[in-house]
Amino acid sequence: MTTSDASWSARLRVVGDLERPDHFYLDNSDTCAYFGTYTPRAGFAHSYTNQIISNLKKSPSVRNTGQWQYKQRAIANVGAAIAQNLKPASWQNTVFIPIPPSKRRDSPEYDDRMLRVAQAMGHNADVREVLFTEVEREARHTTTDRRDRDALRASLAIDTGLIANPRQQVVLLDDVLTTGCSFKVCKEMIAAIWPESSIIGVFVARRVPQNPFADFDSE
Repeated sequence: MTTSDASWSARLRVVGDLERPDHFYLDNSDTCAYFGTYTPRAGFAHSYTNQIISNLKKSPSVRNTGQWQYKQRAIANVGAAIAQNLKPASWQNTVFIPIPPSKRRDSPEYDDRMLRVAQAMGHNADVREVLFTEVEREARHTTTDRRDRDALRASLAIDTGLIANPRQQVVLLDDVLTTGCSFKVCKEMIAAIWPESSIIGVFVARRVPQNPFADFDSE
């Protein structure tokens, strides 16, 4: 089993000019950071990052089975990794908001993995589910279609009971940065209620495009 490789960095890496074109909706006004590079459809054994993402995304249906421990471990490890990358002085001025999953909170398939990652950071972090899914949608990893921003926005809602006392900085948390659509929509929604806050994205991994020469036979 893969334990460590070059796909993962203990330090957050910022999406820069070279990486940004891999994420269609991002532009140079967006600040996003990530730990690992995720290769889709390559399987959990492909890399350490793929293993982490696979474990994070384990379905709630495996609760109370031997598989659940791997999800729990991944949540704890990612929470600790984020905490180790933040300056202690910034905690009191930051609110952490999980980007909502595709299912409603009353669905048996609802997966609160990023909420639990945020809670695993410790340090009395200000964690709020300000955004939530009001209308269920297809999970992003089950489709290769480009996201419809308007449709995604229409599926989300703001919990107005959690918007008092805004912070100087907002960190939107998610597992995989794909097109950047979810981040962009959530950023715009938060900016509308907290216009004075700076908003950044922190991701466990970013999806990397497949190498077009991976199957090329040089001989």
